[in-house]
Amino acid sequence: MLEDYKPDFENLKNILLCRSKNPTPLIELHIDKEFKEKYLSRELLCLQDEIEFSLKLGHDFILVSKGILDPGEALGGKKDSDEVSWAEEGKGKINSIKDIDNYDWPDPEKEDYSVFLEAESSLPEGMKILATGGKIFTASWMLSGFDNFCISTIENSKLIKRLINKVGEIQFRLFKKIIGFNCVGAFAVVDDIAYTEGLMISSKILRKYLFPWYKKMGKLCNKINMPFIFHSDGRILDVIDDLLECGFNAIHPIEPKAMDIIEIYEKYKKAPCLLGNIEVDTLIRGEPIDIKKLVSERLNSIAKDGFYACGSSNSITKKMPISNIDEMVKTVIDARHP
Repeated sequence: MLEDYKPDFENLKNILLCRSKNPTPLIELHIDKEFKEKYLSRELLCLQDEIEFSLKLGHDFILVSKGILDPGEALGGKKDSDEVSWAEEGKGKINSIKDIDNYDWPDPEKEDYSVFLEAESSLPEGMKILATGGKIFTASWMLSGFDNFCISTIENSKLIKRLINKVGEIQFRLFKKIIGFNCVGAFAVVDDIAYTEGLMISSKILRKYLFPWYKKMGKLCNKINMPFIFHSDGRILDVIDDLLECGFNAIHPIEPKAMDIIEIYEKYKKAPCLLGNIEVDTLIRGEPIDIKKLVSERLNSIAKDGFYACGSSNSITKKMPISNIDEMVKTVIDARHP
């Protein structure tokens, strides 16, 4: 737990944009509320609590998520024994053009943006919002059901095109609203497109229907000099070049069991910035000495000569011991002042 941490979002921004390499920042794109409350030893109630938590973790930002994101609440799913929501895999709510027309879609104009307005006057000097959203592929297949979605890419391509474009339009409008706030310093698209072994669906489908939306987002981010981050678990090697063409500056989280971060670094030394990669399972089950070893390896192999921000290989969860997260943070901070 850090005391009196001075955030430096400008440093994080320069590293995400592959302009400077040191000092190495910390980054996450999702942290369980339960972990935040465990860490603070109290209930999380307001923006000031989020700010305090982020400072204690050595983050130069607070996370704010907007858009069609939650598979359970937004799209109608089921909860497992850990109260995690999942969407139906077989057949979802949208199976025809008529279903798209009749679905109760959220209106970006009616979204609650008050957290951004509050942050404009509340964030400490040097801190920004890292906004997450843009879940276009995931929201589309969840609405259709994954099996049904995959079949429709072959048998009903008009439905897939219309569905992805409808979701894309909403997420894009939300994105444009969000990046217009001065307190927002970066935007991350969180849109899982891969399994451990490879892409969830043909790269041709992604290039035809999904990536054009990313390109529209990337063009706007580039215009205002805002870091544009892509998150997907799994093995995305086949489309990294496509993601760079879309304008993404950084890739998260380089899941270790799916990709070798050294291999990616050796191929893409100048860009993109590589984020995360500290194994979730080790953060849950390992000892602090194991965490220190992993983080030190990444700092020495990637951050020393490349562009890297340190964090988990997915997200910080309630199952992670505070001592392990503290060790990850401490190892990164200590490396700045050897």
